[in-house]
Amino acid sequence: MRSLNAKLLLIVIGFVMLSGVLGAIRVGYSESQRIEAQYDARLKALSSRYSRYLEDELSGRLHALQAASDVLLAQLDIPLSNYEPLTGARGDDGAYRQWDEYSGAFVYRPQTLDASTRHLLQASHQVWEQTSPIMASLFSAFYFISDNGISRVWPKSIIDAHRPNHDVTREIFYTIAAPDNNPDKSPEWTPIYFDTYTDKWMTSLVIPIYRQGDFIGVVGGDIDVGFLLDKLRALDADNDQIQAFLFNREGEVVLHSSQRPGSPAQAKSMNEAYPLLNKKQQPLEVDSRYIDDVIKQSLSLGQVTRRQIKSAEVNIVTTRLEEMDWYISFYYPQQLVQESFRASMVSVYSNILMLALFLFVVLYFSIRFFVVRRIARLADATSAIGGSNRKLSLPDMGDDEIGRLSNAINNMLDQIRHLIRGLDDKIVLLDKAGAESRQLMSAIENSVSLVVILDRDWEILYANSQYWQVTGYRQDRPSKEQNPLLLGENRSITPELIRAKLRDKLLRGADTEEAARWQAEYLATTATGREFWLMQSVTAILGPHQEPEYYVCVGQDISDLKEKQQEVEKLAYYDHLTGLANRTLFKKQLSSHLNHCLRTNTKLALFYIDLDHFKRINDTFGHESGDQLLVSVARKLRDNLREEDCVARLGGDEFAVLLGEVESPQYAYIVASKLIRALNAPIDLQGKEVVAGGSIGITLAPDDSDDLDVLMKNADLAMYKAKDQGRNAFQFYTTDMNIAVERRLAIEREIRQALRFGQFVLYYQPFVDFSSGKIVGAEALLRWNHPERGLVSPGEFIPVAEESGLIVPLGRWVLKTACFQARAIQKALQRDFTVSVNISARQLSEPDFLQLLEACLRESGLAPSSLELEVTESTLMEDVSRVIPMLEQLRQKGCGLAIDDFGTGYSSLSYLKRLPINSLKVDRSFVQDLPDDEEDKAITSLVVAMAKSLHYKVIVEGVESPEQHAFLTTCGCHLGQGYFYSRPVPLDQFMRLVQADARMSQ
Repeated sequence: MRSLNAKLLLIVIGFVMLSGVLGAIRVGYSESQRIEAQYDARLKALSSRYSRYLEDELSGRLHALQAASDVLLAQLDIPLSNYEPLTGARGDDGAYRQWDEYSGAFVYRPQTLDASTRHLLQASHQVWEQTSPIMASLFSAFYFISDNGISRVWPKSIIDAHRPNHDVTREIFYTIAAPDNNPDKSPEWTPIYFDTYTDKWMTSLVIPIYRQGDFIGVVGGDIDVGFLLDKLRALDADNDQIQAFLFNREGEVVLHSSQRPGSPAQAKSMNEAYPLLNKKQQPLEVDSRYIDDVIKQSLSLGQVTRRQIKSAEVNIVTTRLEEMDWYISFYYPQQLVQESFRASMVSVYSNILMLALFLFVVLYFSIRFFVVRRIARLADATSAIGGSNRKLSLPDMGDDEIGRLSNAINNMLDQIRHLIRGLDDKIVLLDKAGAESRQLMSAIENSVSLVVILDRDWEILYANSQYWQVTGYRQDRPSKEQNPLLLGENRSITPELIRAKLRDKLLRGADTEEAARWQAEYLATTATGREFWLMQSVTAILGPHQEPEYYVCVGQDISDLKEKQQEVEKLAYYDHLTGLANRTLFKKQLSSHLNHCLRTNTKLALFYIDLDHFKRINDTFGHESGDQLLVSVARKLRDNLREEDCVARLGGDEFAVLLGEVESPQYAYIVASKLIRALNAPIDLQGKEVVAGGSIGITLAPDDSDDLDVLMKNADLAMYKAKDQGRNAFQFYTTDMNIAVERRLAIEREIRQALRFGQFVLYYQPFVDFSSGKIVGAEALLRWNHPERGLVSPGEFIPVAEESGLIVPLGRWVLKTACFQARAIQKALQRDFTVSVNISARQLSEPDFLQLLEACLRESGLAPSSLELEVTESTLMEDVSRVIPMLEQLRQKGCGLAIDDFGTGYSSLSYLKRLPINSLKVDRSFVQDLPDDEEDKAITSLVVAMAKSLHYKVIVEGVESPEQHAFLTTCGCHLGQGYFYSRPVPLDQFMRLVQADARMSQ
């Protein structure tokens, strides 16, 4: 299609058709909206009218039933003696039946006719005689069911169908309103069911009856769902185009205006006497997804929406029936709107077609005369110019746009003729310059350096082959998409910075050649993402006004040199395992941040982090897994901190974190909480999940100190304070910590002196046999008789001894002394006597503990069976795989083993049955509220039963009253210990106590 006339014709046709289509769409859209709005308004009106009708109908029936239940309660207040006897009696089948004019009563065979039964029969008879005429107009059946199986019903023919053992309290009419299913005592609607007595689909309204707060039965009425269907079918005036359906909150379609539920198969048992409407058999016309959206409140009630039902689009609206907690939906097919719309649009399209034809004729002849004819003359004249006819010119075409185009072409022809003459002169000069430039380009192209020339806008004018090869850029790509100097994304060097430095040198009046050059080393990034170290030199080529015209850039790859420098630096300042900074580098970083903090009047936070369970994990899984754990912890710390924060591994399982620019302690609190959560996340080691956990100490500068060493000491103190508080936590440094440390060190010194000068003594607290009341043993308890402070509480010095390691020599002294004194007690009493000694986790981990035990028993002459070793529950569960073999060896030597403070730890029953122990010592916390606390009674009974099943002896601590003693004796505990029998006393007092007990036993 080469004719302009044809092209303009097509444009005219397209314009006219487009205008017509757009006009039709606009008119059609408005007409469609009007018609649809008209139908939607009608749909809402129908929905509202039917909902009000149904609410009124159902509300009236509910009020009638409530009135009947009130009358029945009033009749029950009348004594039985005031009623005339009824004529009913038990039949041959054993069931009681009674009929009168308005109702029938039924009592199934197992139920006796006592006074309360007869009272219910008489009262319900009076109520049904008064209300049945009214109820018959509202319900298909009207009944009362008592909680002991009595039923009265209208119509009375229903009684004839009851079997003699028919229990009416099992029917849904009773169970749905009974207290177990209806604690709110509200009226309830049953699901739709098929009544086999009347062969109709029914739903029942049931009201529970409570007399003086006690449930006595229900009053209910059956409603034929047919009246709902009849009203639905009378709604639509447009040939059944508007449909409706009812559904409940379970998504079960109750009714549909286009169909009625079919009759179910005959019931085969009593339980099937009232088959329910199958909720899975939804009518095909109903959209289950729409029902789900309404129930989930995803759609607003009362608003018309468009849905797809049975492959047809419909407009649907839903309202809620409050009384029954049902929903009713009305809908009409979109086809109604479309038919009305098509009829309206026929006249619209006819008018548009006539208008389009008229516009086409007018536009076509106007364009042909005023435009196409003149352009054709201009084209013919232009085609004649060319070759030897360059001196020709175009004719004058007037003063309008086409005439100005003709004049512009003539001016362009004059300029072309002038340029051709100048080009001939310059061709000779270009040939000479080309030969010289080829020599220079050959040298640059073969250079190993990266050479690139940039214009003043920093776009590539030229680059040698080495540059393209190394950078990976393509020459055919626009230079704006490339990074000429290979500067990285997070770059501190930018083209603007380079230009600014060159400009500053020139302004200072430095030597021109030196001032126009910039040089630096940085990490370059190629197009493929590869990074390498580049030494770049940028020289500005100045123009006549001493302004850079372009830049010559020459780069050298110095990656090998940088890698050697980094290897040396890494060995000196970084941890080889985790890649984190080591202690040396961290102290440099801390010193630098501290100086900055003092200069800028800001704060920093220093964290010391120690892993809580590293030693146990390292011993269990091996050193390689321990190294893997440290690497994982380092990664967790780095991932949960800012890029500018410093993380270091100071050694072993100890890490440090430095937070700069901390505005308040609250920020350090948030970061510490985040790190604690990260350290509590499981880590996979050898296919098993372990949790490292961590304790964090925090100090702030300059609040706590502005000295580097003092800050590191403060953070360390705070970290140990966190461990003392139970681990897996963090603590801020306080001045009290220094005081506590000094106090701990003082106690540690005094413990050493006490060991040296014999200031420790053993006190004994007896074990009493619950069955005989005799003292059969005692627990040896350590006391410190301080020369200045008197008796020091074990809670003050035992934790210090465990932390400092002094618990080992202290434990040796206790074990040896207890063995000798126990043997002395046995000789004095001339009978067996058992002494119990507490053993710490630190003692069990000592490699010579077994040898020490054997030596103590051998030297004292005490039999192993007379010594019982107590180990706390937490000590046992700390490292089960290591503790169990140790306990096995102790058991083989004949020593007794007991779990101390049982119930306060986290022992597993699966481990408990594997432990080679003899006794469980129930912690005093479960005894102090006995026998009044029901939970403690249950726990104690459970522990005793469990211990007996495992053949363990049960020892109860903290017995302080006769009532506790009596309960524990009844419960079956074996031994008791507590202030009720005796406080812990020195050896001489304990001997008098035991001897007095022996005399009383005689």
